[in-house]
Amino acid sequence: MCQGESTRVDSYALRCVMTLLLALFLALTGLSPAYGQHIDGVDDPEFRTALSLWLEGDDTNSIPGFAALAHEDHPASQILLALIDKTAAWQGPMIALLPRTDRVELLRAPGAMSGRNWMSVAAESNQIAQGWVALWQMQGGVDIAERFSAMGEARAARTALLMTANRQGTGFAPPVLTAPWYPESLRHLTHSRALSVDDVIGLHAGHPIRKSAGLPVDDDDLRAWLKQSPLSLHFRAACARTCPDTQADCMLALYHGLSSYYALLVMGSPSANIIPEEEFAESARGIQSVARQILVRHTARTRDVMLRELGDIDTCAATWLQGEYQRYVPALRSVPTLPD
Repeated sequence: MCQGESTRVDSYALRCVMTLLLALFLALTGLSPAYGQHIDGVDDPEFRTALSLWLEGDDTNSIPGFAALAHEDHPASQILLALIDKTAAWQGPMIALLPRTDRVELLRAPGAMSGRNWMSVAAESNQIAQGWVALWQMQGGVDIAERFSAMGEARAARTALLMTANRQGTGFAPPVLTAPWYPESLRHLTHSRALSVDDVIGLHAGHPIRKSAGLPVDDDDLRAWLKQSPLSLHFRAACARTCPDTQADCMLALYHGLSSYYALLVMGSPSANIIPEEEFAESARGIQSVARQILVRHTARTRDVMLRELGDIDTCAATWLQGEYQRYVPALRSVPTLPD
């Protein structure tokens, strides 16, 4: 064997040994790495075609495809439709403007007077679906978040923790806050929902969590934080596409329009095991969902005020949001006039 081949074999053997040692360490310490949870049907050609159309913002040619597959016992379609049904930000104008009966027929399984959310059907065979059903039925909280985290569903884990904290009216005990799987982005959800100044010393000056320690966060620092934080991935993608000349101000405007750090944490892909976060963020659907997430948080009255205020930060972002709102306004039908 030549020297190059020997080197490659030695390197391979070393990697094997290191992998075994890591597995042993994790077993002894009770830790486990996060693995994705396979969802049956996610690689089927029919599903991938419908998913590609949906990510392009085409509900007309994608949602019926998901619905047809869901009726054929297709877990990936069932989970995706279930989450779209529950979240307005992932519903395009075609779905949002449908009559209620038509929307129910497309998004839900048969049953009861208003249909059944497909998640209960998918839960018969899929652990991610089981987690969502348990969370919605208040059959757990922290344990569900931990399972989501282990399955690579970070957004779902944050959602579960926020829902649990709101439901119980308080944050979490130190053993939960310091658990290896617990998200750093929610470190401030203590029992008192407050941190000390020492707790936030290492955070970026623009991190919104600093407010939990009574510290101010000015717009310049917040703008800088948004430019580099993984949590603002979807803002960065939206502004790079829609307002490339004013990206930093655009992100600041969107954050103020969202007006909620928690809302930022639950923004993103419906399921990272179906659509990775980066792929969703760069898609037309992901970008449109950012605007939709902001707009559904405002009534008609507060929306107009919000858009004027955001225009003072970035005219481009405000104009884009206004255009997205217009896509959801029902078109007025012309009424023929009767002759005298």
